[in-house]
Amino acid sequence: MEDTIAALATAPGRGSIAVIRISGEKARAALEKVFYPKNPWEPRKLLYGFVRDDGGVVDEAMAVYLPAPHTYTREDVAEIHCHGGPVPVERTLKLLFEAGARPAEPGEFTKRAFLNGRVDLAQAEAVMDLIGAEGEAAARVSLDLMEGKLSRKVGELQSALTDLLAETEAALDYPEEDLEEMMKPALENRMAALQGELQKLIDNANIGRVALEGFKVVLAGRPNVGKSSLLNALSGTERAIVTAIAGTTRDTLEETIDIRGLTFRLLDTAGIRETQDTVESIGVARSRRAMAEAHLVLVILDGSEGLKAEDQAVLASLEKGKGLVVINKGDLPDQMEDGELQKWAPDIPIWHVSAKTGEGLESLKDALYRWALPQPLGSAGLTHERHVLAVKAALASLMRANAALDGDMPVDLLAMDLHECWEHLGEITGQVYNEFIIDRIFEKFCLGK
Repeated sequence: MEDTIAALATAPGRGSIAVIRISGEKARAALEKVFYPKNPWEPRKLLYGFVRDDGGVVDEAMAVYLPAPHTYTREDVAEIHCHGGPVPVERTLKLLFEAGARPAEPGEFTKRAFLNGRVDLAQAEAVMDLIGAEGEAAARVSLDLMEGKLSRKVGELQSALTDLLAETEAALDYPEEDLEEMMKPALENRMAALQGELQKLIDNANIGRVALEGFKVVLAGRPNVGKSSLLNALSGTERAIVTAIAGTTRDTLEETIDIRGLTFRLLDTAGIRETQDTVESIGVARSRRAMAEAHLVLVILDGSEGLKAEDQAVLASLEKGKGLVVINKGDLPDQMEDGELQKWAPDIPIWHVSAKTGEGLESLKDALYRWALPQPLGSAGLTHERHVLAVKAALASLMRANAALDGDMPVDLLAMDLHECWEHLGEITGQVYNEFIIDRIFEKFCLGK
């Protein structure tokens, strides 16, 4: 890339310090036209000086020049650390653009790092994931990917595929040796092992995505069972309006909480019941839609009133394996009949809590965490939908290769399927890519990164 780019690398607005980043073959030349140090230039040394234009001093600042290739982009890089007000930042950038740099596009510094081999595509995505991390779990998963955890796994799988390809292509080169028949049992075993590894990545994909995106929990139930009170109690805020009037909540209300570093997105929903109120009916429809889209549904029951027909309707609509029953108002006399509840909620875990006193809330939080992460966080691998799609495509290619082997198909078809499998895995790290996918990934980045 012959052009030189510049952008603000820190958050826009007012602050004590702003960092302006420059990258490209003219980075030093642009820097020297704008910044005048008190001492002679030394690579990789932060120097004190002034940003100047023809009219005099623009700002008092610090600057550093970092020669390629040991930089973030593997290009010549420079940084100017100036005061964080809009005026000095805008004037300094204007001078850099006049000196030959152009405004960077979103994510262009990291895109250059990828195109220059500094990071692969999975690592580049992890940079933005870390910037956007809302909790410790998201940060840990992002750092693992930045350090190459997924990339190494992809490399191991590709290495095994390369070995298989070498052996199948040997059978193509020496057909008279009947190598295909001699190798068939070993090939079957190794391909089965690879299938298992790919399936494991798919099975554990939800762990990484939940860590990054959060775990969506819907609080559902008939009106006035304490959904809003429970949301407030779990979040430690007065986020939801709590009254004794049934139907107070007319729309979904979201609150984010942190449990052991994992982000949970709690949605308080309108009470589910038959109603003639047009606005409330819309809220009920949204509640049902939220239940369908959630990772987990907490069906809230009022333990002081026993099971009502409206409770039964909510329980009947619950998707199998996707819910917990939470019996609220444990501070009041219990009127819930266990036999009746088991009839409507067989095999559904049940928790007793009091949103008013806090009884049972910590136990409920522990249950939510175990539900969200049934496997250790360290087993996370795939974190984006494109990763999952690539591994599924790789698995499909490998299964076709297995079918070709079992069906005594020509060995060149087997080799073709194995090669496709290798390429699909290469889509994760960017060994195989198209410009459209690359542009879509990096356009989501912030400016200056």
